[in-house]
Amino acid sequence: MKYIDTSVVVSALDPADPSMENSIEIFRKPEKIISELAVIELTSALLRNRNFTALMDELSGGRDSSSYAAITYILERFDLVYFPIPQNPVETPIGKYNNIMALAIELSYKVPMLTLDLLHLSYAYTISKLTSSKIEFITRDREFEVYNKEIHDATGIKIIYLA
Repeated sequence: MKYIDTSVVVSALDPADPSMENSIEIFRKPEKIISELAVIELTSALLRNRNFTALMDELSGGRDSSSYAAITYILERFDLVYFPIPQNPVETPIGKYNNIMALAIELSYKVPMLTLDLLHLSYAYTISKLTSSKIEFITRDREFEVYNKEIHDATGIKIIYLA
């Protein structure tokens, strides 16, 4: 199963991106999933980029309702599956957190990455456990390549970095 980072989707949508073709090639492969974090990041990226807001306006006639239409279009176009994660409270020494946040905190001790990257990693790891599947994490974010060994040691997840 392939967990697709937001950076790959954005790259595939942007004709000015030099890695657009490499990103599009990933979408020809089966079993591609994204998390709610990727949906939120993608919506934000679409709303902040003038090139993408034109696409959103075209799809639904306005920004207010267009993000759902644009996300639905992208999921269908790239054959992506949104994988919802049950949110369960986890008691930690510093308080109660949902399972994704608690895992991200735990991973931060092993993999010194930025917060959103730790959250993506937490989603991917949780999906691997829920589905009993090996996860390939596809990204254009160099930080995942830098911490490839630490990520694999902590989670068993294989990182595929698209330069």
